[in-house]
Amino acid sequence: MLLVTDLDGTLLTSQKTISPRTRQALIEFRQRGGLLAACSARPVSSMVRLLQQQQVDKLFAWCAGFNGGQILEMTSQHIIHTATLSCMDLREIDRSISLSCYPHHFFSADAIYHRDDRLVAPWTTYEANLFELPFISATPEYIFNQHDIYKITLVAEQSKINSLCTAMNNELPCGYMATITGGNYIDIQRTEINKGYAINMLRQQLNIATEQVTAIGDQQNDISMFTAANIGIAMGNAPDAVKQHASYVTASNDDEGIVCALEWLRCFAHPVTMRQSTTLAENNEPD
Repeated sequence: MLLVTDLDGTLLTSQKTISPRTRQALIEFRQRGGLLAACSARPVSSMVRLLQQQQVDKLFAWCAGFNGGQILEMTSQHIIHTATLSCMDLREIDRSISLSCYPHHFFSADAIYHRDDRLVAPWTTYEANLFELPFISATPEYIFNQHDIYKITLVAEQSKINSLCTAMNNELPCGYMATITGGNYIDIQRTEINKGYAINMLRQQLNIATEQVTAIGDQQNDISMFTAANIGIAMGNAPDAVKQHASYVTASNDDEGIVCALEWLRCFAHPVTMRQSTTLAENNEPD
């Protein structure tokens, strides 16, 4: 089985750590022959550094960052897939939604870019510090001429995120999509680049069927993983809109939801029907 897990709000606690019990559950999953991949909105470099700090990097075979825009094979440290926004993409997005009207920043593999005609939002500074990426202030013309931008991230107060994401998707042209990736964050990428896309890339490399894949996450950008996997598991801390797309709802990230999910999977792997698994999900959903 291939288990693909989100990081923030899923594998990580609110303190950005992995509990000892969760680490042990991952070790036991690997010992039973399972494969692990991490899939996150984070840059790959930040994902690898985090997994190393939490002493679980050797357990993971792949890291898919930027919502599937870049995939790293951990053993060889080789990038096996990359999908950036072209200069034409960047300009088309800007023409459609007038980026200068919203606080935002741009991600390359190695830096966060901020246009120098805008004030820096606190959520932008937070990401630069969290991901330990250089923060580069540059003219819009300079940024729009870069060839290594993976995504554009809009930032706003949490109370405004849902309505802002809806507005963006109403204004973006065909071929681009805005997706909520956290309480204050919306990522804009090409429509076909998402976490489900990353799962399909890994399935092709492994030559395995959808039935052998389980995905677990907590945010809107994880729904595409649920669709691409046989089993989608939502964290207890996930919004209701995300839980509705899952096969099973586990405990929250601060209550070691990954551990509960892996225990449930061991039962599910035996002769348990999907109808029975749905009942388990209903009975185990946190209050």
